[in-house]
Amino acid sequence: MLKKMGKKMTLLLMIILAFSIVLTACGGEEPEGNGDKNTGQKGSSNGEKTVQDIKDAGKIILGTSADYPPFEFHALVDGQDEIVGFDIEISKYIAEELGVDLEISDMDFDSLVTALGSERIDMAIAGMNPDPERDVNFTDIYYEANLAVLVMKDNPHNIEKEEDLKDKIIGVQIGTTQEDVANDVEAEEVVSLASNYDLVMNLKTEKINCAIMEKPVAESFAKANDDLIAVENLEIDSGTDGVAIAVKSGNDELTEKLNEILAEIKSKGLIEEWLTKADELSSEEI
Repeated sequence: MLKKMGKKMTLLLMIILAFSIVLTACGGEEPEGNGDKNTGQKGSSNGEKTVQDIKDAGKIILGTSADYPPFEFHALVDGQDEIVGFDIEISKYIAEELGVDLEISDMDFDSLVTALGSERIDMAIAGMNPDPERDVNFTDIYYEANLAVLVMKDNPHNIEKEEDLKDKIIGVQIGTTQEDVANDVEAEEVVSLASNYDLVMNLKTEKINCAIMEKPVAESFAKANDDLIAVENLEIDSGTDGVAIAVKSGNDELTEKLNEILAEIKSKGLIEEWLTKADELSSEEI
């Protein structure tokens, strides 16, 4: 009886040992997949989302701030609210060239850089100046524009030249180059607001004396509002070369691909065509 029990115990120990060897072998295998071996996520060697990743996902996510006509704004299209504009046409073209769908994420302008860093969006196109202090990659310039000053039509504060901005209450969109410009002219107060629509409302209710905007934006608001004008012959150097597309810092591959597409857009003369159409539509909608 004791001998039989000993044989059974030996057999059981052998089974346990064999099973443990199998588990050890399985646990030592490298994980499969094309991603980083530590994270399992797809991406380039430096962890950035590649052009192929975007194609595999079947979409490119655009971050924008749709309060900036004619660059991007809301309009009724066939009875439906849509985000349209010059920048949106550029985005659609990019998506088409990559063979993917375009997904639009509308947010406050000053949230775009953070959204790029956390990869909630793939690119930001929002009339953004390539400020070196923004921690992003910028493409080549796709449009150049100076700044203009929007005032009430009767211009009660007699703003005719840049020097007249001194000691005025100036409205700007928060996080923009215009904010820096306003701070440099010795204004009485700089009022930074989330959207250009807020600036127009504050201008009409006399909470600000004027608003500094990109020239096409100021002109669009003036066309759509009989009581507003962009001050004639007053252009302010933005201190930048123009506007560009932003992508996550370090993502050189996507930056280069977007530069290729922008060069194609420019060579076809589409920039002027899209801007004209967007300007006409914004005059009707805002």
